[in-house]
Amino acid sequence: MNILIDGTSVTGSKSGVGYYTVNLIRGLATVEGGPKLTVMVPRGTVKSELAPAAQFVDARKWYLRHLPCDTLNLSGRYDIYHEPNFVPRPFKGATIVTIHDMSYRLFPQYHPLRRVMLMRASEGRMKKADQIITVSESSKRDIVELLGVRQERITVTHLGVDKKFKKMDVSGELSLTVQKMYGLPKRFILCVGTIEPRKNLLRLIEAYAWSRTHLASEGIKLVLAGGRGWLNDEIYQRIEQLNLADEVIFTGYVKDEDMPTLYNSAIVFVYPSVYEGFGLPPLEAMACGVPVITSNVSSLPEVVGDAGIMVDPYDIEELGEAIVRVVSSTELRENLSGKGIRRASQFTWERCARETLAVYEECYKLRT
Repeated sequence: MNILIDGTSVTGSKSGVGYYTVNLIRGLATVEGGPKLTVMVPRGTVKSELAPAAQFVDARKWYLRHLPCDTLNLSGRYDIYHEPNFVPRPFKGATIVTIHDMSYRLFPQYHPLRRVMLMRASEGRMKKADQIITVSESSKRDIVELLGVRQERITVTHLGVDKKFKKMDVSGELSLTVQKMYGLPKRFILCVGTIEPRKNLLRLIEAYAWSRTHLASEGIKLVLAGGRGWLNDEIYQRIEQLNLADEVIFTGYVKDEDMPTLYNSAIVFVYPSVYEGFGLPPLEAMACGVPVITSNVSSLPEVVGDAGIMVDPYDIEELGEAIVRVVSSTELRENLSGKGIRRASQFTWERCARETLAVYEECYKLRT
């Protein structure tokens, strides 16, 4: 079985889709009884770091994203084409697409108009795929409702957590170097994600301000780790209005290899997003043994289970109270830490790869 996978999202500062694609390709390349893989990547991709056992098709990123696979004369050589990034190109053969979420439909105000229009215009191509993969039962329900796809055509493959995310001592020289690089304080509340409206950072900042008036201990800062997205001016303005400029730290983009130290250095991880297709950061934090507070909406309860504290992301006081509870109680933090580690161990990229391979095999049987 020959599989063609679009890997054009794997270069640069990888998004959630890019991270998924990298780990899926690596998992498929190592799973026992796996398929023969060919990955389409932009020129300059370090192929040995992606999947040494795979084959690669090199072309310019723009060229790959805008021309159909048929034009590249690839049809007929592959049994299945898997598009991990929402919109498949035309392909004479079995097509599988991964639709991660329906945010552009449910929360169009959180996306540039151009992206919303492009995604809406591409829905016909999504629906024509032989099989659809998505990353949570929550997203599956959204796809069924909004795209009108029969649920039996959709398979859920939960994401995994990388093995590098684990509980670790952060008092060593290497960890201290990382902490200094990003300006991390001794004690802090952490949130990881792009600095944009969908991550609900305005309410997090309000809740942090509320919690400061109810915490007996002082000196606990808020660290927001992630690159700048769009429509973030209001976030910075609110910080100034609340006189929190010295209390809220923006790290900017954090390198993948520094993320375990970042998580392990935090006293609590807070993720009040209003919508997620899966929500990988809370899972990574749990794998590191960091207590998690997150939203009770979309896929987040499905991922976190009873291993974290769930709050209404629109209720600032409820979020602030949860922060105070966790920061104030060593016993609660230790309890959540243990639960989180056990919960996170259930989500592996190996399992994601095996479940994806099962979709390939089923699709192949139906086509032959």
